[in-house]
Amino acid sequence: MASHNLKEVIKEFLQQRRYVLVLDDVWSLSAWDAMEIALPDNSYGSRVLLTTRDNNIASTCCLKTRGKYYTMPALSQEESWTLFCRKVFQGSDCPQHLYPLSKCILKKCGGLPLAIVAMGGFLATKESRIEEWDMVRRSLGDELESNDRFEFMTRILLLSYFDLPSHLKVCLLYLSVFPEDYEIEKMRLIRLWIAEGFVLVREGKTLEEVAENYLNNLVNRSLVQVARTTRDGRLRTCSVHDLWREMILSKSREQSIGTIISGHDAKWRCLAIHNSMEYIHKSESYSRLRSLLIFGVVNPLSNSSLSMFLSSRLLKVLDLGGAPLVEIPSLVFTLIHLRYLSMRATKVSFVPKSIKKLRNLETLDLKQTYVTELPAEILRLRKLRHVLVYRYEIIGDTRSARGLKSPYNIGDLISLQKLCYMEAGEINGSGSSCNTVTEIGKLTQLRRLGITKLRTKDGMAFCSSIEKLSNLRSLYVHSIADDEIVDLQALSPPPQFLRMLELRGRLEKLPQWIPSLHSLVTLWLCYSQLGDDPMHSLEALPNLELLGFLQKYEGESLTFKAGGFQRLKSNVVIDDARDGPNSSPFALYLEECGIVAQYTMSDTAQQNGVAERQSRALLDMV
Repeated sequence: MASHNLKEVIKEFLQQRRYVLVLDDVWSLSAWDAMEIALPDNSYGSRVLLTTRDNNIASTCCLKTRGKYYTMPALSQEESWTLFCRKVFQGSDCPQHLYPLSKCILKKCGGLPLAIVAMGGFLATKESRIEEWDMVRRSLGDELESNDRFEFMTRILLLSYFDLPSHLKVCLLYLSVFPEDYEIEKMRLIRLWIAEGFVLVREGKTLEEVAENYLNNLVNRSLVQVARTTRDGRLRTCSVHDLWREMILSKSREQSIGTIISGHDAKWRCLAIHNSMEYIHKSESYSRLRSLLIFGVVNPLSNSSLSMFLSSRLLKVLDLGGAPLVEIPSLVFTLIHLRYLSMRATKVSFVPKSIKKLRNLETLDLKQTYVTELPAEILRLRKLRHVLVYRYEIIGDTRSARGLKSPYNIGDLISLQKLCYMEAGEINGSGSSCNTVTEIGKLTQLRRLGITKLRTKDGMAFCSSIEKLSNLRSLYVHSIADDEIVDLQALSPPPQFLRMLELRGRLEKLPQWIPSLHSLVTLWLCYSQLGDDPMHSLEALPNLELLGFLQKYEGESLTFKAGGFQRLKSNVVIDDARDGPNSSPFALYLEECGIVAQYTMSDTAQQNGVAERQSRALLDMV
């Protein structure tokens, strides 16, 4: 029977009936669209239950039918243990000598019922000997590949992998280079994917935006797990389920995408070294190596061991973050194809002029190093997209970012999307001078900018530059001293896509353009010394979720009106403690209203009765 004829038969059969239809494991919107046509809306209270692995399918189907969707959480530790014991020990208690190993193996199942049942059935056939169970724990990857008891589970899980387009398959397999239980920073992963050449060019989008779509797609398909989110719910870090990691390790070895050295032999194209260099085979040739990433290596790296890897002139990615290094190895500057260089969290303090040889470099990550200045030769790297050169320092009770002295004509790096943090001020070079805040206006592709040591006199020029940065999403402005006035009143118009704004320094009054930032999610005002209540100006911001005042708000009251701050759901933070944390009645009142109040206030404000109960209109905004 033809498809359209079958749909007519089904529709006619159900027309006068009340029905419940269950569609299990729907893989595409087209499959749902084809079925939906055959379902009559006969007002009899019929229901359709659809299951899918793809969040996009669930949300789209519900949007069309005004339905609701429910995301199935993983089993809790207690539920997982109950199911595990039922399968392995037929409901009896776990023997004490197997308890630690049982917990360790169960952790790898990650609350996935299918995995727990398969693992439990497999362990039920094993003798209750510690060495035998420990062998299972150590060889789980091989068992998944070769043991028939896992065949059904593996086949079911791999359906999600085989359903991926080719560009997402390679992005997923690349996650195998990260250690087990490792939280992967979103932007780091995106920059690595781009450097590896996995991200396709899409008209109207930056490579970073395309790569973020890739990652969101993998999350929606439940192939990557969200580990932490930003305050507005966007992904910050992610991880891979232990069982998925074992499977993608196997697949990545099959396709020679990457491998790991952490105690066993390895092949090499993309090489990840975990914890130790002692398993490196010095007799091997690494001439075809394209990517090298090091995780958790604490022993000193010898010149001979590094020279083995850096002898490959084809290297595109070099991530030595956290390695025990005090300088950038000289061989690095012979890698003319290098796109990604990270020395993050090392003791490196100097970047030599030979950096100019890395003409293809796109990402330079020197975050949490001791580098305070970049050589002028950096300006030859016209493909640079991300420059991260700063470290956080604790000054008094607060954390402060230490910026970088700008090279002359920094505005020549027109491809830059992230520049954090750069010191404001005059720059001398070639017999002339320029100002950092003026040069910044040439970097029209910037998405994230951090500037430190801003002086009051720089305010007008800085505003003029920021007006040109229409793509800016995050802006961090730190004055040269906490009592130095940050004068940004002249900014008009401000970047309309700004989501994060941090102003650190004295404000004579709240900048008049802030209430027009309809995309703003997070606002920090640090050491502002504002005397007038800014809440009236801020309450209409439609997307503001975090509002913070970090020493010192000098006003006597803060007024919250009914209907204001519609999205404020996380924190109102006011840190000006004189009587200890959460000492004011207003702090307690905010807490009663459901807002997490990391809040302290001076005696003066308390004496003025800020927390009068007539402010109960605040409940309307929670």
